[in-house]
Amino acid sequence: MLLANCGKNSEIKVYRVSKAPLEESTPQQQDAMPTNTAAPRMPGAVAPTAATAVTTPPNWEPQPLSQMRQASFLVKGDKGAVADISFVNLGTAAGNALDNVNRWLDQLGQPPITEEKLGDIAQRLRTSLGDVIIVDLAGLPKDADPAQDGRIIAAMATTGNSTLFFKMRGNADLTEAQKGDFIKWVAAVCNAQTEIGLAQTAAIPPRESGLPQIKWKTPESWTEVSPSSMRYASFSASAENGDKIDISVVTFPGEGGSDPDNVNRWRGQIGLPPLDGNAVTSQIAPLRTADATFSTTDIVGAKARTIAAWTRHDGRVWFFKATGPSAAVEKEKPNFVKFIESVRF
Repeated sequence: MLLANCGKNSEIKVYRVSKAPLEESTPQQQDAMPTNTAAPRMPGAVAPTAATAVTTPPNWEPQPLSQMRQASFLVKGDKGAVADISFVNLGTAAGNALDNVNRWLDQLGQPPITEEKLGDIAQRLRTSLGDVIIVDLAGLPKDADPAQDGRIIAAMATTGNSTLFFKMRGNADLTEAQKGDFIKWVAAVCNAQTEIGLAQTAAIPPRESGLPQIKWKTPESWTEVSPSSMRYASFSASAENGDKIDISVVTFPGEGGSDPDNVNRWRGQIGLPPLDGNAVTSQIAPLRTADATFSTTDIVGAKARTIAAWTRHDGRVWFFKATGPSAAVEKEKPNFVKFIESVRF
């Protein structure tokens, strides 16, 4: 199940929102959120001038932010219906439109689509930041609660050094009812980003003040890439045939989730189904280095492969991950292992 109307009209729809109504603050909208809430109406990445220029509907309840989310809202409807709305700003290595759409389809329990099919269902929102791709996807995962799931409306915009993701997921009818406001909000945020400059959009710098510094020896064949607001560091490696491998270093305070949850998330990113906890554990091997013991896994999909290593140190979790075409990752694996072995906290 995809767009309810995708079979009726295969043309790409173009939205023109030159001045979205949501850009104008009204007293009612300003009073809709308590002044002591921890979550701003706009991503913390956006400068204060932009935050005052863009508001959200009164029924969008701000939620606590995370290192990944720069805006988070919850909308409640009748009979327990809910929809979750988020804004995330990642680097240029966040994947292409088709990869992300197929990842969202997998979250809804639906099969992947082709580039041609994506062209049929993709809509475009024209903003001063550039064209934003919008997709409307439907499907109910097995054993999911239809009051909380069944539809994803997502928007993605790529700039010179960032990829912006807007996503609304929840009850199908409630999500449909909120679609108009969601699109206006996306337009307003993108227009605000242009006004303040993307240089100000990193809400949480990758090497924020107080974040522990670690050292490593970077393989000579790797190219360092500017990290995003989520990544501590990024690298790129190239195979002889031109295939690219994306290498990331990410850190979070705390435990960072369970190993099965993390491994299954990485499996989903390359189109593989989740495994039960015992099966995941059987695919994790230790890697002991001078400073720590890392857990490692090697996940092979039909076309892509991910190798990952992670460790928990001084109250933080550190994830090191390389993803790319299977053959290219296999050739680069020795360099990745040496990279992990060189890490010093």
